Amino acid sequence: MKIFSTTNYKDINSANKISLIFFTSSDCHLCVKLKPILKKLEKQYRDVDFYICDINKEKELTKMLVKDDGVPTGFVMGNDSVFKIKDPREPDNECWYSKKYLEELIEALLLGE
Repeated sequence: MKIFSTTNYKDINSANKISLIFFTSSDCHLCVKLKPILKKLEKQYRDVDFYICDINKEKELTKMLVKDDGVPTGFVMGNDSVFKIKDPREPDNECWYSKKYLEELIEALLLGE
């Protein structure tokens, strides 16, 4: 999985490709459990780029995008747009965003292209 940072923010946002960015922390049990799911999805959906952003390393990006929402928090970027992934109605107790929830989101995004 790629790293999302202030250095590549503009390139990712302006790319003509869907990117999913997840703000995480190594101190967050939900984030730790989410990463293997994201790695599986990355292999499953090769047309989508997956990025991780460590909130402790990228404080400015976290302040700008995540604000006070906590982690994990996901965003969809590309084609000069950014939107926050809605929190699930019934969050997964292990990882917040379940694999099924993210698959449905990705499928919807790919259909919308």
